[in-house]
Amino acid sequence: MNIIQDKDFLDFMAVQESQNIIHAVDFTELAVQSFEDGEAMSGLQLPWPKTHGRFQLRKGEVTLWAGINGHGKSQILGQICALTLPVSKWLVASLEMPVRATLNRMVRQMAGFASPSQEYIERLMKSTDGQLWIYDQLDTIPADRIIAMIHYAATKLGIEHIILDSLVKCGLGVDDYNAQKNFVDKLCWAAKTHDIHIHLVHHVRKSEREGKVPDKFDIKGAGEITDLVDNVCIVHRNKDKEAKVRTAEPHELYALKFIPDTSLIVAKQRHAGIEDMFGLYFEMESQQFISNPDARPFGSMMD
Repeated sequence: MNIIQDKDFLDFMAVQESQNIIHAVDFTELAVQSFEDGEAMSGLQLPWPKTHGRFQLRKGEVTLWAGINGHGKSQILGQICALTLPVSKWLVASLEMPVRATLNRMVRQMAGFASPSQEYIERLMKSTDGQLWIYDQLDTIPADRIIAMIHYAATKLGIEHIILDSLVKCGLGVDDYNAQKNFVDKLCWAAKTHDIHIHLVHHVRKSEREGKVPDKFDIKGAGEITDLVDNVCIVHRNKDKEAKVRTAEPHELYALKFIPDTSLIVAKQRHAGIEDMFGLYFEMESQQFISNPDARPFGSMMD
């Protein structure tokens, strides 16, 4: 109200903002590029062919990865990171899991099998040099420090993808919805400013039973979280199938085999408008999610 009442100050502010008002025709080249590059879908492909052309990780965006605790959202993200290291630079800020545990799982996912030798592990880790960084903190980190870390990673290291696992460890009160909204807004600003992709892990509210598939309205915290981010992916483990497998007769197991172990649900995709659900199957030895029950795990990134 003071700005509106003070005409001189309003005129001053108007001059400042006038620098951001540009003739649309000046963006002609950008408009042409958006069609040449397939702007709606250009980005990093996920490892699973069934997702290609439906969902990709575009620069300048934030994706919220949500799900019930223990349903595999961090594991899926780790696999996406592990299998795309040859073509993209990642930083993993796993604030809920020790570095040792994070690397143990990622090495298995990179190798494609359960028990690599010491020599093989060393070769794998060497292959990540210049492609993978770890934010070595296992605690609640104030939101401003997270933003500073992202700034450094993007501007000094050239990192393209940052995993924040999870929102509850970013120094925000569980019921402080304004702080949550402001932090996610800053993440969106950082992603656009630095032309990177930020992956934010978050939880959903508990329902009456774990087998119920959540949607974006079940995500904890401020409703603005899902409004602000560009994409919302929900990871849901098929607990109903697991229960049936434990009690199934031998002749029933074959049919159960073809029911997905996990669903990857694209519940929001702002710039492409595509919402979808992809069934994935879990391969225990490699800790990988694969496209169908008879598929082999993805091979080593060194092959």
